[in-house]
Amino acid sequence: MILCLIAFPACDDNDTFAPSAPTRSRFTASLSGPPVIGSLSSGTVISGRVTGLDPNLTGQTGSLTAPRVGIAPPGISTVVGRDGDFTLTGVPPGTVTLIFSSNGVSTGLIVSNVGLNQLIVLNVNVNNGVATIESDQRRSRDQPR
Repeated sequence: MILCLIAFPACDDNDTFAPSAPTRSRFTASLSGPPVIGSLSSGTVISGRVTGLDPNLTGQTGSLTAPRVGIAPPGISTVVGRDGDFTLTGVPPGTVTLIFSSNGVSTGLIVSNVGLNQLIVLNVNVNNGVATIESDQRRSRDQPR
């Protein structure tokens, strides 16, 4: 009986409900240390172009660091070129999380169904801390272009 009395005021039709803004969990992974290049002769290659990161942050200038992209668990990473291009080699099969990092801010992006010996070409946009894939093209590295 007590439960009914407590629940009743919460269901009062006279209460106003103001929905709160959706919250998203903060991405906490980051890339540290020098870029690590995987083996070009085996494994999958993920390359592409990222927009939304500041391309003028090349090298170390005070507290600014060059934009980077990488895969955290295997430790594969590279510096993003001034044109936004990047290439990651030796990517393991399965599902990987790409991490895009610029000036201390990181965001992640899941790439699923990574096969053996594939070439995956992505166009990625990073906007307000959210990375989205705009295009995803895949083929076997053994296939001629």
